[in-house]
Amino acid sequence: MSANNSHMVELRDVRKVFEDKKVLDGVSLTVEPEERLVIMGQSGSGKSTILRLILGMLEPDEGEVFFKQFEITRLKRRKLQQVRRHIGMVYQYSALLSSRSVRDNVALPLEELTDKSAKEIDKIVDAKLDLVGMKDARNLMPSELSGGMKKRISLARALMMEPELVLFDEPTAGLDPVIASVIDELIIDLSERSKVTCIVVTHEMASAFRIGTRMAMLYHGKVIEDADPETFKQSQNPVVRQFLSGSTEGPILEGSQDAVA
Repeated sequence: MSANNSHMVELRDVRKVFEDKKVLDGVSLTVEPEERLVIMGQSGSGKSTILRLILGMLEPDEGEVFFKQFEITRLKRRKLQQVRRHIGMVYQYSALLSSRSVRDNVALPLEELTDKSAKEIDKIVDAKLDLVGMKDARNLMPSELSGGMKKRISLARALMMEPELVLFDEPTAGLDPVIASVIDELIIDLSERSKVTCIVVTHEMASAFRIGTRMAMLYHGKVIEDADPETFKQSQNPVVRQFLSGSTEGPILEGSQDAVA
């Protein structure tokens, strides 16, 4: 099947099962260029699974996953590696190599995937660190960084290959509200300045509504709401309303394992 080339990302009727648990049960989503799509849902609802499917780290049991015109699941390994160069990933725990300095962590994608000289790489590293406000940290080790600094370094590394799409897995998890706001503003600023498309997985309601130009919620393996932030806030879906309010009253806990999870 061919993709609609105007979409940055498209999932078509995607199903994924892990050990008899239906994590995704017919998920269809499109992401347009320069959008910031926030994906929400309970723990284990399949949010991070979607990011891994887009990267080709997982394969769907059924359905198709497209990045632009490329169907990810049909790509041979070499082509998949080429396509991944256009996608940046910011991991929940930053995934920095503890034995390498900030400069070396950020330089890694260019060192491994290009034949640029050390001088050229240094120049790009400095530019990306400057972009995230971390130029003075280039010689520090990860153990010397705070949680917020690690997130920024991880973002700088994700931008090294000039990606068209950046995936964020819980970018503000574990950060205090002020630093979380700084990271949110950084994501917004980068997406607008660099014309980058973003998909953000988060539990944090304040971040979700600050960052998102569009929001989707997963529940029992399906997208139950997909709308712009203002429309999303007004949702009449009882699951969405309960999730947004944080209430213990509602369908999310009724008759489910969530009550004891």
